[in-house]
Amino acid sequence: MSVYRIIGIEASPYSVKVRAVMRYMHIVFRWVGRMPQFFDETKRVKPLIMPVVQFPSGEYRTDSTPILLDIDKRHSKERTILPRRTSDAFLSLLIEDLADEWLTKCLFYFRFNTDTDARWGASWVIDDAHSNLTQAELNGLTDNFIERQTERMGLVGCSKSNGPILEKSYEEFLRIMEEFVARDKFFFGSRPSIGDFGVYGQLKTLGTDSTASKIMRTVAPRTEAWVLRADDLSDTDGIWYPEDDQFSPVIIKILKYAATYYLPYLVANNEALEDGSGEFSITMQGSEYRQPCFSYHGKCLKFLVERFNSLEGEESSRVTKLLKETGCLDYFRRVSV
Repeated sequence: MSVYRIIGIEASPYSVKVRAVMRYMHIVFRWVGRMPQFFDETKRVKPLIMPVVQFPSGEYRTDSTPILLDIDKRHSKERTILPRRTSDAFLSLLIEDLADEWLTKCLFYFRFNTDTDARWGASWVIDDAHSNLTQAELNGLTDNFIERQTERMGLVGCSKSNGPILEKSYEEFLRIMEEFVARDKFFFGSRPSIGDFGVYGQLKTLGTDSTASKIMRTVAPRTEAWVLRADDLSDTDGIWYPEDDQFSPVIIKILKYAATYYLPYLVANNEALEDGSGEFSITMQGSEYRQPCFSYHGKCLKFLVERFNSLEGEESSRVTKLLKETGCLDYFRRVSV
């Protein structure tokens, strides 16, 4: 095999994120529109999460962020998704992680919070994952999928009791984006970074689902247009911002957002994992957020802390100052790796 193969579905934000990066980087690939769990070729891949990417060597890989970082190493001579400055590269990874792990909570909550949304979203997933279904078969598989997914909502923090926080945080992020896209193209210049693609993946799916898309079109119509453009940036050229100590206003606002929602969540989850608690709760914006511990997010936090600690000299000082000003620094200092 001489090309990459992306095995996933349109309804998966991680699948379309990887696809958009490959388009931007001019990497030859084949899009296999299948749900890997129902595909004999990939059903034994572990962990079986979307997308499954088969590399030209024949190896199957999962977990979109490590996949993209590896692809960037292999194909970054002309185009890269990591900003030139190591401080900006770290911030881009932080934004991608926030999108992958917090905005996806908003996605999951909206998709299965109401019967109308659940029916629409589940039908899209199942119809995309299987070919040649009759309507009766589609209905039956959709019912089963809705039942499985709604049973998981509490496990990943997408319960109705957490709903007000997730709804508020979704609209807040859209308002940040709407102000940003009216002024700039991408987070770190006129070319996209891994952070841009992470946000794109989640917002593309949120912008398609029933209730979440209506909110986007009301609160952030220009953001929807940005998402549609980001689907294929193969003809986009550009530069990173000049090397000075200034940060784009959107970076400051996203970091303040992270200090309000994502980083408190990550640290509370990590502390509960370390002391053996099965569940944790924190207060966000005056409301309680509660969920069972999630081990993968302990790994996410340690990955970010390791990347932060690896910064040196002026690059470290530049980011440390910014993290302190935006309320993020304490969360990084509370974790040992």
